Amino acid sequence: MAERLTDADVDTALEALEAWSREGDALVKDVRITRDSYGWLSEAVMNEANALDHHPEIERTGDGIRFRLTTHSAGGVTAKDVELAARIDRVLSGAARDRG
Repeated sequence: MAERLTDADVDTALEALEAWSREGDALVKDVRITRDSYGWLSEAVMNEANALDHHPEIERTGDGIRFRLTTHSAGGVTAKDVELAARIDRVLSGAARDRG
């Protein structure tokens, strides 16, 4: 089972992640996107998540998309959540290779 990170570890991880924040026991990022970007972006993020065997919550918002990462079995943020956040950032920057 994945081990929950300490508050200090989460704070350190957030320093390296662009525009991510902590909301309760999860990492959260809101991104403004065009309406037609939701489908391909969700799919690209799920490809990264599947590669890690980890599953984010992805929600359509009024003008964008929200990613919420937590490891339920650990009761909070784990290293897998931090890794997936970094991979999501690479997808958003266009640097991720296509896993589809």
